Amino acid sequence: MPNPKGKNGTPSQEWPEDSVLKDAFATYGRENSGTGLSAADQISRLLKEFGVQVGRKKLFEVRKRLCVDSVRKSKNKRSAIETEQHVLDLKEGDVAGGWGVTQVKGRLANRDVLIPRDELRTILHDHFDEEFDHRVVGRKRAEQHRTPLDAMGPWHQEHSDGHEKLAEQGLRMGAGIHLPIYANKDQWSAFLHSLLLMPHVRNAIAIVHYYLDLVEERGFIISVQIITDKGSEVNELHKVHERLRSEAAPEYKLPEFPFGLKQGSTKNTPIESFWRWLRDGEGHSVKQVLQSGSAAGIFLPSDAVHRAVFYWLWPPIVQKGLDVYRAYWNNHTITKSKNKKNPSGSCPNNMLINPTSVNDIARDCSIRVNPATVAELREAYGGQAARDRAYRFVSDEFQMNADLIHEQLGSPELTLKNGWAVFKLMVGKIEELVKSGVDVGLTDA
Repeated sequence: MPNPKGKNGTPSQEWPEDSVLKDAFATYGRENSGTGLSAADQISRLLKEFGVQVGRKKLFEVRKRLCVDSVRKSKNKRSAIETEQHVLDLKEGDVAGGWGVTQVKGRLANRDVLIPRDELRTILHDHFDEEFDHRVVGRKRAEQHRTPLDAMGPWHQEHSDGHEKLAEQGLRMGAGIHLPIYANKDQWSAFLHSLLLMPHVRNAIAIVHYYLDLVEERGFIISVQIITDKGSEVNELHKVHERLRSEAAPEYKLPEFPFGLKQGSTKNTPIESFWRWLRDGEGHSVKQVLQSGSAAGIFLPSDAVHRAVFYWLWPPIVQKGLDVYRAYWNNHTITKSKNKKNPSGSCPNNMLINPTSVNDIARDCSIRVNPATVAELREAYGGQAARDRAYRFVSDEFQMNADLIHEQLGSPELTLKNGWAVFKLMVGKIEELVKSGVDVGLTDA
């Protein structure tokens, strides 16, 4: 047949901006612990996220045109010394020496530094050889029998829990000194929705505002079911979740689809087992550094100035590490296992966004709720004032004064490595103000 327009039978597609597309390819490269998504998964994600349908040949043409980085290309862009320095810079944060080749590779990928596994292993052996022996499992603890977990797909069951290893009993740095963490994790994909430092993880109102914030940040999306431990602080959270789901998704009927479930910690395995990963990663290093300040006499828990500076300085440092760890976790590869009913062999981020790439019958169970209902619930639980209290470690007045002093000191960077050095500088300046009669806001937050 005549073809006066000169077009074949393939309809034209609307591609995203090059910058958006390049960012997407960079994201794909960070996933699966820095190994990156397969070509098939990249093709599937482009269709899922942008509605663009391409074949393998077209995929590589687009990647080449956009100069998308890869392990091979990245190696040619850097000298061996530069690559080595990237590894050494990252390992400064591994005080406990617990990060092996896979963790380091994944963390570097999150910094857009792609390194071949063999080259990375050589660098780590050259500089941290003794750590390989320390990470060898020397004994096997008796484990509780676990049954394989099974869910319909992402957003079916979501696990929520607080972590006490940096709480008062875990830190043992003095009465009332604690940095507890709260987290939410999808069961099916293992995607970590949140990993947040909070002053009051056992306060019911604080947990409600944490959950409402999480719902908002996800575009007013909730899971079908919320699973927690049996603590009294989650009672209101369950009520809020029930209100949101019953209004937005009445098609989920009881008793087949309960609103929530409360389990003992040993049975809330998806979130409890995650805490072990965190403890062996960021958590161990953070705890060592914090306790070193107390052991060296730098931090005096009974001193009001010391306590206030501690809570002004350390939460943002720890939260920054948690944010890095969350990005690492969501891009790391879940080890493939034939015993798992839930998917494995890919990373949580890919499995949440593109569940059918790992299971043809997986179902996206996400529920979009009414923003007006979220706002109404927020007001019912104390409004913005209660929300502010949920996250406040120090008084607003002390925060303002400490920020000003930090700026006067030249705004030294707050890191795990130099935290106690900055702490001493801050304490000295604030003690001068207190002695001169200035009210810096040392009252409890």
